[in-house]
Amino acid sequence: MKVAIVYNKKQIDDQDVINVFGTATKEHYSYRTVEKVAKALEKGGHSVKVIEGGMSFIDEMKEFMPRVVAGERPGMVFNMAYGIQGRNRYTHVPAMLEMLGIPYVGSGPEAHAVVQDKVMTKLVLQKNDIPTPGFWVFNTPDDEFEDLAFPVIVKPKMESTSMGMEVVYNRDDLRGAVKGQIERYSQEILVEQFIPGREFAVGLLGNGTHVEMLPIVEVDLGGDPNRIQQ
Repeated sequence: MKVAIVYNKKQIDDQDVINVFGTATKEHYSYRTVEKVAKALEKGGHSVKVIEGGMSFIDEMKEFMPRVVAGERPGMVFNMAYGIQGRNRYTHVPAMLEMLGIPYVGSGPEAHAVVQDKVMTKLVLQKNDIPTPGFWVFNTPDDEFEDLAFPVIVKPKMESTSMGMEVVYNRDDLRGAVKGQIERYSQEILVEQFIPGREFAVGLLGNGTHVEMLPIVEVDLGGDPNRIQQ
């Protein structure tokens, strides 16, 4: 099978975009990690090509991928792209793949649109009666909430991979953390009740009602329930 690995470089250059617009992605996989995935897929007998998820993405896909509409065997994409820029950057590659009719690994644009917004994610969890820590949304460092209880975890609303995340224990430190994150990320800041304990990751494989749960992986926090993954 032909498998394309799609990823994004760390920095935007003039080959990626026509104009700089909105938030630039700060997350990326190292090319060494991309190469490891490529070698593993090749070892499995697949024909692999690494493609940058920029302006030439569609043209390269059209050249590499089989023409299923002409009766050829389908190919697929191993999506490692975080997108390049904008508030909904995670949705761009999955949405283009759906437009092209190419199956891919990972979440679809709808799921990415929800989970990239941490506040929206928490509202969806609450709506479905799934427990989630209490939270507050800060637009400025001086916002006040009477029910705020420390310690809290502070993080930008629209980032992922623990970006900017820190635990604070009093209002002065909270104001400083919110101020610093607004200046750095130019977005609302989610302040969330800190829940100490162990941390786990659970991978899911499948779609709809046919979902397989992969083995549970625990994040090594050194036995300290107050540590966070960073």
